[in-house]
Amino acid sequence: MNKLKSLGKYSSAITFLALEIFALLAFNFSGSFVVFGAISLALMVLLIIFNIAEIKVDGLSSVGFYFIPLLLFTLVTCFGQYSAYHVFFHDRTYAELVFIPMGLLPVAFTGYLSSIDKNFKLSKLLIVIFGGLALYTLLNLLVNLVNFGAFYTIRLKDYYLYYSGIKSTLPVNKFAYALEGFKFIEVEMSHYVLYPALLLTSSVMLLYLSPRQEKKSFIVYAVYTFIALLSLILVPSILSLSAIMVIAILLLVIFLGKRFIKARKVFRIILVVSLVLFGIGYFVYLLNNQSFASGISNIIANNGLLNRLFNTNPYARSYNPLVTDIFSHIFGFAYIEIGVDLIEEMHLSGGMIFDSFLTSGLFGTLALFIYIIFGFKSFKKYFRSHSDRFVEQATMLLFLIVFVGYSAFFNSAEYALYYKVVTPFYMSAPFMIMLFMFAYVFSMTHKPEVKEVKEENKNEEVK
Repeated sequence: MNKLKSLGKYSSAITFLALEIFALLAFNFSGSFVVFGAISLALMVLLIIFNIAEIKVDGLSSVGFYFIPLLLFTLVTCFGQYSAYHVFFHDRTYAELVFIPMGLLPVAFTGYLSSIDKNFKLSKLLIVIFGGLALYTLLNLLVNLVNFGAFYTIRLKDYYLYYSGIKSTLPVNKFAYALEGFKFIEVEMSHYVLYPALLLTSSVMLLYLSPRQEKKSFIVYAVYTFIALLSLILVPSILSLSAIMVIAILLLVIFLGKRFIKARKVFRIILVVSLVLFGIGYFVYLLNNQSFASGISNIIANNGLLNRLFNTNPYARSYNPLVTDIFSHIFGFAYIEIGVDLIEEMHLSGGMIFDSFLTSGLFGTLALFIYIIFGFKSFKKYFRSHSDRFVEQATMLLFLIVFVGYSAFFNSAEYALYYKVVTPFYMSAPFMIMLFMFAYVFSMTHKPEVKEVKEENKNEEVK
């Protein structure tokens, strides 16, 4: 242990390596979940070895319980019926299954290790994460401009591509090119929009960085924002324009909430009311698809407005099969029986709050919700702690709100047109970054208080 503690003087090199790894994650390098999981596991081990002196038993015990829901989610997902089905039909490899717990848990635990790493700077992490997103977004934009030109979703509306005489499943205005692994493929528009939308959250920095005192940082984030806006405007869609509008509203809320104390109370009331209404609607939606709640289902079916809201609209039709009788699929499922010796394979809808019942079952879904809810709840104490600058805290909060909100409904998992790509939300790079951020925030707000510090230790810290 003494020899390991002596390695602490080299921890700055490992911190720099951590930044490089998160840049690769943000860039979606290789598009391989195995690669993401392997580098996350390796990074966690290195951070432990080179920061062993900073790990306190009482500090670890204060945050350890937060990783229990994530542990349950990864185990249920790894050993659930959905994973077993796809491994059996060779849509998944055993390596991918192994790295569900061995990749997601380490990247989250890295959040805790970064919170105790004296060399770690959140400002540098945000720059490299948004830098990776900017490069990925820019490449996707350029390829689309070369192939179709600007505003092609308007100019080429209802046009189709034909490969070897086969008509594309979607019209040109509903898909885009995106880098997948080491080649550009046709993907659904929802997959393309996700990355510039996340990149646009970096615009929070422009509200608070001084163009004179922090000129370089201001220019960098201005470039990030410009790339994001170009990608969303030159390839317009309902999703892209909605993303710009929603993020603009959230930026206004952050600005007014920071500047005016009275505005915070108003926003808090709106937030609470919105969350309560969403929770009630989501609960009713789940009950509507349970066989034991046939009375509620009949009431909804007999009301024209409710029937359209919960049953007949296109989104409801894609989500309903995933939440039907969820109590009989507590460990997930992959198919439904439609006859004697006949089954129908279930496809992911792209909505995280619905797909999780398919991939992780009831227990796994509840565990994931607990992890996310406690992560967001930690921000209240995190803002009061002043452990990081407000602009960095706000940027990270907006990033998480946009990712969770977007993924709840639109993060397509089977997004490729001419290739078979099945990437559930938990196997994506942005999801791993989300796990890290939540763990970092929670750890920063649950550090043990040091009651007594010797004068010599104080002098050493100053030095």
